[in-house]
Amino acid sequence: MSTTPKFEVVVHMPDAVADKIVKAIAIKDSVDGNTFYSTPSPTVATFNTDIQAATDAEAGTKTIPPTVTPNNRDVAVNKMLADVESYRLDCQKLVNATTNETTATAIAESFDMELKTHTARGPRQDEILDGPLPGSVIYRMKGTGPHQIQISWDNGTTSKDIDPSAKGYKTIEGLDVNKFFWLRNRQILPKDQYSDWTDWKKFAIHK
Repeated sequence: MSTTPKFEVVVHMPDAVADKIVKAIAIKDSVDGNTFYSTPSPTVATFNTDIQAATDAEAGTKTIPPTVTPNNRDVAVNKMLADVESYRLDCQKLVNATTNETTATAIAESFDMELKTHTARGPRQDEILDGPLPGSVIYRMKGTGPHQIQISWDNGTTSKDIDPSAKGYKTIEGLDVNKFFWLRNRQILPKDQYSDWTDWKKFAIHK
């Protein structure tokens, strides 16, 4: 009898073909040299070839007249997506081997994928967890998609922008042990819109 894994690896693949290709490239860059995944299958070179084939096919549907039909384009795109699914399944195997959520999140993030947790806690909320490396944390943010992030060392009196996250969570490094800091975020919405900033969340690394 099969059981649902405690941590499920998911890929939030966009709808538009051009955006699918962008996401695939991000996954390729993450898999290439991934310390958790030393022997990618398919190889990165094969994946890159399939991405290029999908890119060329998509471009062929945009010429006047088109040189590639949508059906033929979809064949190339689906081959690229099959590579992504192979990586997701291998990422899932690595995640299944750990019971530690911090490690599982780090593995998923290293593939440019996300972690869907099956717990009683309900939908993901803003939370800060100890990170996989000394002086690091994982900042998990409510809602999927890209987020802007700010950090403060004085409860929001002054703040600094952190590189945004496209995945709903981010590993933040270079933090001091036993020193409080605050994080907040807002979702980046379509058409250059933003959600409201969240309240500042306080945390300190104690190891």
